[in-house]
Amino acid sequence: MLKVARAVHNIEILRSLYIFTITLCLFVISVSITEPVFARNSSYNAVLIRIEGYTSLIDTPVQEYVQRALRFAEERRVPLLIYLDTYGGYLDPALNIVNTLLESKVPIIVYVKNKAYSAGTLIALASHILVMSKNGVIGAAQPVSINPVTGEVVFVNESKIVNPIIKVLEICASARNRNRTLVKRFVYENVVLTGEEALKFGIANVLAESLEEVLRVVRGVELNISGTLWRLDIDSYEELKPGIDIYALVFLRNSAVNSILLFIGIFGTLILITSGRLELLPITILLLLLALVGSDISNRVISLLLMALGAVMLFIELFITPGFGILGISGILSLIFGILLTPLPTASYVVDVTTLWRALVIISCSTGSLFLFILYKSIKALRKPRTISYAPERKIIGKAVDKLGSGTKGFVMIDGELWIAESDEVIEPGEEVEVVERKGFVIKVRKKR
Repeated sequence: MLKVARAVHNIEILRSLYIFTITLCLFVISVSITEPVFARNSSYNAVLIRIEGYTSLIDTPVQEYVQRALRFAEERRVPLLIYLDTYGGYLDPALNIVNTLLESKVPIIVYVKNKAYSAGTLIALASHILVMSKNGVIGAAQPVSINPVTGEVVFVNESKIVNPIIKVLEICASARNRNRTLVKRFVYENVVLTGEEALKFGIANVLAESLEEVLRVVRGVELNISGTLWRLDIDSYEELKPGIDIYALVFLRNSAVNSILLFIGIFGTLILITSGRLELLPITILLLLLALVGSDISNRVISLLLMALGAVMLFIELFITPGFGILGISGILSLIFGILLTPLPTASYVVDVTTLWRALVIISCSTGSLFLFILYKSIKALRKPRTISYAPERKIIGKAVDKLGSGTKGFVMIDGELWIAESDEVIEPGEEVEVVERKGFVIKVRKKR
């Protein structure tokens, strides 16, 4: 009789643990990307978002962040407070943000403590109330183009691009009662103003040196928005932080990260195809899909492609090819990135604390029970001695999983189980083998005669 070594796991146990690991990963990710849930009796009367630091570049992720926050504020009928500290960003997302703010149904208050250059200037001018610190600066809104290869910055003067930007600034100035003549100079002359100068020339509405002071100086201000009269009386605010999907998009849309992913994805795929290492292709395909995040393709389409690719790879790993290898790992990564890049819905609902607690208890108990059941089955199966009869007159046939050779050990599959094996001859993966003898916990095989 040949006993399977305890170190050799049954393939069915591997699959069960594999499925559990995937389920647990997806559960943790789904919990982590859930947007903030506020209590029903929360006393805040404004929503704050911060466009600074990691999210300071005005790009598609920041556009989604602002639009999500505005929907959230409108559903709760509270003002939106934007802390703005940016060098600028891309024109299209900036114009989209401006249009969103101009159509807002709630007061928009932008606070510039340090700087709001270029695209940040457009966003600041679209607010109902622009608050700046004395040393804050705003302006320098002339568009530029950057060579992605050399990094060279070229100022854009074509009227086809400049005139629409000026028109948008004029619309903002008219809608918010600002200095129309001066806003044009932000583009034509790259004028930069301090907070005191912006207040003097009719760009800023008021000065403040902190967020707490902002709440004090805007108290009592009256605004007529779409026929609704607002009288501001903000004594507290709730900060809405970017979701993990926003952070993931900011990282993947970074030009350096995107270039690296694209380079490795394209050349890695070509090298793998020419060298015949097709089993590693899922990795380069995953990198190519992630590189597409930096393109104009919808993130929703990319996330669906990633999740579909992950599901296919996991299916192949679990039910077609044995083991725990490249396909499985790539499948899990594809699913994770697919979920991370999925656009989140607005937090348009309020969950009672008791209901939320009960849901968490139910989910935790269910997940814990699943884990304990699989763990019990796994330990029971591993402790159970598994045997196969071996007699010289009866051949035991299996199939090589790894490449075997002189001095090289690997796995072979026999009757649905993985065995550690060695051979005196070279055996390629997929070739049929027959058992020759047993050496401790290792079996010796040869090619099927």
